[in-house]
Amino acid sequence: MRQTVTVISASGGQATVAYDRPTACHGDCSKCSGGCGSMAAKERVVVQADNPIGAGAGDRVVIEAAAAQVFSAIFLVYALPVLLFFLGYFIGHGLLGTGIVPGVAGFCIGLVTAVLVSRRKSKTGSEIKFQIVSYAESRSGI
Repeated sequence: MRQTVTVISASGGQATVAYDRPTACHGDCSKCSGGCGSMAAKERVVVQADNPIGAGAGDRVVIEAAAAQVFSAIFLVYALPVLLFFLGYFIGHGLLGTGIVPGVAGFCIGLVTAVLVSRRKSKTGSEIKFQIVSYAESRSGI
């Protein structure tokens, strides 16, 4: 998975990089019918990345993360709670006649699992690793 970012600072083979996560209307809220208008806030994402190319502060670069790491994080945070909700709902509906409470319990178990796994990965240093792979293409002349 690749993303174009800006280097905030760099030292010792590492760089702090950042980008603004776009809104659902891709930053042009005037064309969006979502109703958020100018109230939409961009979220600034800041991560650490290996810097084998020696990029410096202010450089626009491309970072990359292993797709398997990204997809496992997506599954853990989004899919697991939803899957456990439906599993709890259908099992609860079959055994108890109502699936809402077991479904919500399954969803909560999924969220707690995601938080615990994330904390464990942070402590062991096995979180998603980013690496600067190139400078971003120049947009001069456009």
